[in-house]
Amino acid sequence: MPLSCLKTAVFPSLGIATALAQIPDSCHDWAVKKCHLWLLGLSGSGKSTLGPLLANRLGLPFVDTDQRITEVAGCSIPEIFKNGGEPRFRQLESLIVSEVSKLQPAVVSCGAGVVLDPINREIMSTHGIRIYLQASLPVLAKRLSRANDRPLLSSGPLLPQLQAQWEKRRNGYEESELMISVNDGTPDQILGRILEKLSDV
Repeated sequence: MPLSCLKTAVFPSLGIATALAQIPDSCHDWAVKKCHLWLLGLSGSGKSTLGPLLANRLGLPFVDTDQRITEVAGCSIPEIFKNGGEPRFRQLESLIVSEVSKLQPAVVSCGAGVVLDPINREIMSTHGIRIYLQASLPVLAKRLSRANDRPLLSSGPLLPQLQAQWEKRRNGYEESELMISVNDGTPDQILGRILEKLSDV
């Protein structure tokens, strides 16, 4: 069945969850055979939430690069930053991106700064489809207001920190093959947007 089956199976007159449930299993085949789906975006954009949902819907493995980094390093991300700083973290991140690119197709939730390295961007472009989960900075700041596990976001005002990060990373994000608005909607609704966009790739 062609990729368009994804699009035609999601009927706008139905609830998103109901519509997604009606996508034929054969639609999953394209993803298994095609390539990785790299989820990109600033902290708070929902990569770790949407990644498992998308992977489950498409019948693909799910990989969280931050989780793989902690497994390889044998310690938490804050500990990596404490002992080796951001350069050590980025080194491990690039190692994981390269490693994952050689494995079977998967949905991959990437760290927010993965696009800073041009080699990472080239690998992701060559070995898959980059999906930029795009949210406004005020929305992200609100979502992250209670987070305390982001080493590159200090305890100060979040909005200027996010602005600075976005300015450094925006070009890498905006190279993505797909850009999905995540300012509003439930995870199921956003998942529906991603599937519709993928049907056009």
